[in-house]
Amino acid sequence: MKTPPVQGTSGDLIKEVSTLVNHVTGIELGHRQAHMVESKLVRRMMDLGMTAAEEYHAYLRDNLKSELPALVSLLTTHHTFFFREFFHFEYLEKEALPKLIEQLRKEGRRTLKIWSAACSRGQEVYSLSMCLHNYLRQFAPDIGYEILGSDVDPESVAFARNGVYRWDEVKEIPLAYLASHWARGTGEIADFVKAKSSIKLPCAFEVVNLFDMAAKVSGRSFDLIFCRNVFIYFSQDQIKVLMNGLMNYLQPEGYLFLGISESLGGTQLPISHLGQSIYARKKATQPASQPRSAPAANIPPPLSSPAPIAATKAPPGVTPSRPMTPAAAPALPVSNERPLRVLCVDDSAVILTLMKKLLSPEFGFEVVATAENGLDAAEKLKTHKVDLITLDIHMPKQTGIEFLQTNRGLPPVVMVSSVNRENADLALKALELGAKDYIEKPSFSDLTHRGDEIRMKLRSAATAPALRPGATTLERSFQSSELIRNPENKFRVIVAGLGDLKKLTATLREFRNPQPPTVILIHGSESAIPALAAQLKIGCWTSARLLSEGGGLAINQLTLADMAKSFAEVRRLAFGKRTSILVYGGIPRRFVHELTSWPVSQLVVEELETNVKLIGREPGGHDTHVVPATSFCYLSEAFFSKDVPSGKEAA
Repeated sequence: MKTPPVQGTSGDLIKEVSTLVNHVTGIELGHRQAHMVESKLVRRMMDLGMTAAEEYHAYLRDNLKSELPALVSLLTTHHTFFFREFFHFEYLEKEALPKLIEQLRKEGRRTLKIWSAACSRGQEVYSLSMCLHNYLRQFAPDIGYEILGSDVDPESVAFARNGVYRWDEVKEIPLAYLASHWARGTGEIADFVKAKSSIKLPCAFEVVNLFDMAAKVSGRSFDLIFCRNVFIYFSQDQIKVLMNGLMNYLQPEGYLFLGISESLGGTQLPISHLGQSIYARKKATQPASQPRSAPAANIPPPLSSPAPIAATKAPPGVTPSRPMTPAAAPALPVSNERPLRVLCVDDSAVILTLMKKLLSPEFGFEVVATAENGLDAAEKLKTHKVDLITLDIHMPKQTGIEFLQTNRGLPPVVMVSSVNRENADLALKALELGAKDYIEKPSFSDLTHRGDEIRMKLRSAATAPALRPGATTLERSFQSSELIRNPENKFRVIVAGLGDLKKLTATLREFRNPQPPTVILIHGSESAIPALAAQLKIGCWTSARLLSEGGGLAINQLTLADMAKSFAEVRRLAFGKRTSILVYGGIPRRFVHELTSWPVSQLVVEELETNVKLIGREPGGHDTHVVPATSFCYLSEAFFSKDVPSGKEAA
């Protein structure tokens, strides 16, 4: 039965709920947050089947103990993602960890202690675990680590403890960290992955209210504390209280990481600012001849449980009875602040322009050269010294795959392509040929929203070692082919002029069996259509005929028609079928609305400035791409190969 509309929540209820959550979490929910509180309360009432504020108000008072945790979960922020604010992880590897490892060895300790003090649903904890696992295995196999993840929201803590996430979220992790640490689910959870014991065992999760942290963390101390994107919800007085509490649990040589948008200005705390949102205890000035003082008396003793993972099991090549000494340890990495020089290779002028914006010096990059295909890229490498290469797959003259096959000794390569990452023929082939990572580029209009992921993966690829054998095992478990099932129930329309014949022919040769019925609408030259039919019987296409000849449509068959005379008939023939529309050259203006409003369809338009202006950068209701013609075949086949829920074909 459909739930009736919920009546607006009352001001008294909003105020009472805001006060309750504030008492538990300290989060300020005042007048400016009232609309947010109201909208989330309405959602909660609908979940409970309630339609009036008074009804929920009574329910809250009768069930306060059980309902309060639900309200805390509802009104605390859960927006986060893996390796958020990646420069903090870079700082860890380049600056903090080398110093901490040296200090641990001096003190005779063998376990790094980390606290993720507002871990939400665990992405930060597992990011830290992946980072530490990889770093310590390479540079300090004698050192282990433990991570405490805490949050005020019990639901988030339970989610984090479970360690299960959607693959779409996890695949944004740089491949150097992702490899071998996750396992794919099966059956109904086949779209999810679970953290393996390699990164899960060192992690523990607890519900901790930061305003009562002593109740849960008393007696512990940490080498690293991450408390990011929390202080933005608190007043300056609250921040000072929390900072004093956190510093009490930080080792004298430890590091505290806050969110990038958070400031400690005006708190007048005895701390040193080491970098962007990175802090440490302020050291007392001492004469050079005076020995270093002992740790402050108010620092709690080190965490005593449980035993460190890496310390309890000897890593390969290390004998437990003879632990590695500092002298025998691998050299630790050295920081390099020079901007990373990038060669961007793509046949899309728009993509190259956007990449220059995303990879500007303010982000620590410099695009020193661009190329429109693999051959051009090889020439640019002769005259430009680069640290990284971004590489597309579909390009004229020489594809990205051919470039990787032809060239050796390349700088680290990160694929930035419209090809689906799970495509075994292309995406995984690129990784097998030496690419360090892979970023999906669904459409150029989406690229600006992927800036953080692109920069994160590039910075990771710049320093990460070559991928280990089996690094793409998880990727392969998600691999798919672009086989088109039931092609007779699908439909393709290609719009082209005589000037597009060369590009059209190249695309038609790329298609593989089986293909749905395909109609080519020619505009601007009706008289040339009969001659074209004879030229286009190529590749997998068994026949090429004229629509005016009748006889129906068939799989692997091309049908040609004049666009002005036959557009309405073709649209009728496509009714109820999943349709891919490919447009070469400029879109004929009189057909713009008809093409962009075609039901249950994909619209792929050649990248021209006039087309961008005509259809807009983010048209609604469409799987729309504005790309070079070299991507047309792949995008069309990928669209048809996607499974569509029953009943969705006919809109």
